[in-house]
Amino acid sequence: MGRRLAEADSPGTPTYPRNTSDPSPTRDGWTVARMVLLPSPAAHLLLQADPGRADEVASFVATLPAVTETAVTSGAYDVIARVDLTGEDLSRVLVQARRAPGLCDVRVCRPA
Repeated sequence: MGRRLAEADSPGTPTYPRNTSDPSPTRDGWTVARMVLLPSPAAHLLLQADPGRADEVASFVATLPAVTETAVTSGAYDVIARVDLTGEDLSRVLVQARRAPGLCDVRVCRPA
């Protein structure tokens, strides 16, 4: 399978009862385990709003089911939204986002 983590015996590492069929590193009869969470695929929407309407655009986009985060910014784009692509079609999210009141333009940063 995968290689064992060298820092498995570091303080704060969760431990679980020993499984005798598992050759994991042990400490006092307990198996040391670590769970690694991999990031889900995501895209970012870069949104330009009409003057004074960035908060309105951000509020609307935040209600979309696939959007996990929104931030109102200053600069070339007024709102940045993170879209979780797990089980979602990006084109459907774009169609929904384009309905935001006060939206001028939207750009997409896709995962590599």
